[in-house]
Amino acid sequence: MKIGVAGLGLIGGSLALALRERHEVIGYDADATVRADVARSGIRVMATIEELVPADAIVVATPMPAIVPTLERLAAHADGGLLLDTASLKRGVVDFAARAPERARIVGGHPMAGATSSGFSAADPELFRDRPFLLVRDAGAVVTVCSAEVHDRAMARLVSAPLATAAALAVAGADAGDLLAAAGPGFRDSTRLAETPADLAVELLLGNPGDARAAIGSVIEALEQLAGALDRGDREYVHNILVAARQVRSQLG
Repeated sequence: MKIGVAGLGLIGGSLALALRERHEVIGYDADATVRADVARSGIRVMATIEELVPADAIVVATPMPAIVPTLERLAAHADGGLLLDTASLKRGVVDFAARAPERARIVGGHPMAGATSSGFSAADPELFRDRPFLLVRDAGAVVTVCSAEVHDRAMARLVSAPLATAAALAVAGADAGDLLAAAGPGFRDSTRLAETPADLAVELLLGNPGDARAAIGSVIEALEQLAGALDRGDREYVHNILVAARQVRSQLG
């Protein structure tokens, strides 16, 4: 297959590296410096996004604000080729798909893999290995299908709320003063998502504010209940919530 990749940062770059052994992969990025870096890796890079067409499939892995505009540009020329996006939120993609040209074949995709580092320099062909991803089997991913509404509501619980919690915990940790540097793996692991680039974090939180607010509210409610149990000295409640949390965590494998 001939596969185009629009946006060659962490996600797009990792996909390009993962797929190039079994497919003809071409790429494009709006940043000329990125295009030069990718070309040096051996991936064929186009000078314009329109040169990705024709292709059997084009993966749109740009920053979230550019996903739909990029789909719009490509849909006008795709001529039946598959357009697969990697946005963390799906409602905007679904809205565009409803008004896209008839021959545009649009599939929403979301790789449940990533890193706090960004850019092509962080790209890893093994990034998606055994991780859930809608349709990209050749990257070693596990296929999962759901509606946009179910997806975005779940991502608020699995992405937005952890991001907000890590940010709040990191800010609260500043009160440790000079001892902050002595933090052990518990604090360091719990605040890892606070390293997420701010522009991406803003899009994740404000791109779906209703569901994100509800998910954050659930975290706040759980913490308030735990705090209340501490005030009461309710050892049984504290024990039960920690056991329940451990059981949920164990399901992640």
